[in-house]
Amino acid sequence: MKKYLRPLGLALAFCLLTAGAYAAASGDSLISLSYLRESFFPKAVQAGEEAGNKLLQQTYDDALATLDAGEGAGAAGSYSDTLQRREWPDGQIVTLPTGAGFLMLDGSATLVHTGAVIDVTAGGEVPSGSALTRNHRYLVGENTNAAVTVRSGQAAIGIQGSYALTGGKTEHTPFYDVSQTDWFYAPVGYAYEKGLFSGMDANHFSPGSSMNRAMLMSVLHRLAGSPQTTAQIAFNDVPGSSWYTQAVLWGASQGITSGTGNGNFNPDGQVTREQAVAMMYNFAVKYKDLTGGAGADLSGYADLNRLSGWARPAMAWAVEQGIVSGVANGSTLTLEPQRSATRAEMATMLRAFCEKIL
Repeated sequence: MKKYLRPLGLALAFCLLTAGAYAAASGDSLISLSYLRESFFPKAVQAGEEAGNKLLQQTYDDALATLDAGEGAGAAGSYSDTLQRREWPDGQIVTLPTGAGFLMLDGSATLVHTGAVIDVTAGGEVPSGSALTRNHRYLVGENTNAAVTVRSGQAAIGIQGSYALTGGKTEHTPFYDVSQTDWFYAPVGYAYEKGLFSGMDANHFSPGSSMNRAMLMSVLHRLAGSPQTTAQIAFNDVPGSSWYTQAVLWGASQGITSGTGNGNFNPDGQVTREQAVAMMYNFAVKYKDLTGGAGADLSGYADLNRLSGWARPAMAWAVEQGIVSGVANGSTLTLEPQRSATRAEMATMLRAFCEKIL
């Protein structure tokens, strides 16, 4: 098996280009310089590329045919007949020999190898140490051992051929979109493990999405042990039997929230950073009867004027306790109090809140 077949296609293009150049040099009046530049040369390069891709695809198809015939099935380790989707846990290492193929479907993983691995989808070799690309097929080249390491909470990868496994983490999240290299990796793992809140679906945490006010109040209600309340409905926009009704009514009865005004709680509204710290502050001071303290000096934050007056004690407390550290914007540090808090940020703040306050 050739390690990389695209040069053959480029060689074909070179031959065509050489022929065209010779014709131009010989003074053939039927071939104009503009034709060579604008039509012949681009078509020749395209033809060479297509020929190279065809050869590369043929090599891949031949390897798959060998695997389909069952050759190598007696090798050490496990064997997969098809590229059928399979879930692999965080930290799992899948080792593949020459001729094995794999398909990266979702999540994140890195590849280390000793020779050549072909990205069949892109048509090129993959440097050792690279991250795999979603929905790309790969083929392990001649005299090569390849090791694929899962870096996300879970990854979906199809394998065809022999492979061996080195165990991953026994405790891990199911999320494709939370990787070991992400700054929020540990906080999301903590939030999931403690049952604070889960993903937007079974396999996606959606770290960049915003959390709404009902979600955050439900998290705080859960931290309190999910107590029942007989408080009357206090908000126009909170129905009597929603999944968040008990949490919101309990929060209002404990002084953790007073809504957004005009008799509304705005459950579907995106929770801002200042609203989030205010709810946590009220939970600690009003519900848990903890001392708020003097709070941190906020004068060094460039956007202090955007912080609402009612949220200043809570923000000073959150900064002092290490729940919020501010956002670096070039040479300045900001609080961004009016910006919606992302799910990754809320996981980070809630982890700090639980570990340092509760």
